[in-house]
Amino acid sequence: MAAPSRSSRTGALACGVFLVLCAAGALAAPSRDYDIGSAGQPTITGSLGGRVVVGDPSLLADLSVTVDLGELSPVNRNSIIKVVVPIAIRSDAAYQLEVDVSSGGTGTTLDSPQLSDVGFGIQNLQQMGRAKKCALASHRIMAPFANDPAFTVSSGAGRASFPSSLATVGTTAVIMQGPQLSTGNINPRTTDNGWRFDAVFALVPQFFAPGTSTVTLTFRISASGTNWPCL
Repeated sequence: MAAPSRSSRTGALACGVFLVLCAAGALAAPSRDYDIGSAGQPTITGSLGGRVVVGDPSLLADLSVTVDLGELSPVNRNSIIKVVVPIAIRSDAAYQLEVDVSSGGTGTTLDSPQLSDVGFGIQNLQQMGRAKKCALASHRIMAPFANDPAFTVSSGAGRASFPSSLATVGTTAVIMQGPQLSTGNINPRTTDNGWRFDAVFALVPQFFAPGTSTVTLTFRISASGTNWPCL
């Protein structure tokens, strides 16, 4: 995907980052079901020329989101670019949620946008309607991802840094796990039988070397290897 033409302070350089979010097919254990999908319309704030493209934002749709973060240089005078992607998860047994990260692009120097320049956190985990609530176990966002990177960014060392970023994920990481999410059958999907959370991304406009980067995040939900009592 080619980046739209953008001008930097010199008027000749272009730099862009694209985020592509999708969900892998759920990995079902024998007689168990796991599901992940959209939980609403994603938002982008603080961007200059950025946009979010969604396949379908409804609670019954698959997760398919493409984000153009827009102008990344100080030409964008906003202090931070923030993207919030609502995600729904459903299961009839204990689960774990993983994210895989792959990237590519034309920026080849350390001054080009890096995975560490994109803060990543999980916020606002909450029930949808008649979702299962387990009295003896609670859902766990794995450290260090339980933060809003737009509010935890540090710029004291020159280049902005975050408690957790896409570099923290590496190629794959478990970001959440817990007990049963849904009550009864989750097929077909309904709008009120599961949990939802916000995947939050943040980037500070600064002087990057020219180039474009495309980062693909694949979320997958499967059986947990931990015993989570649910009564």
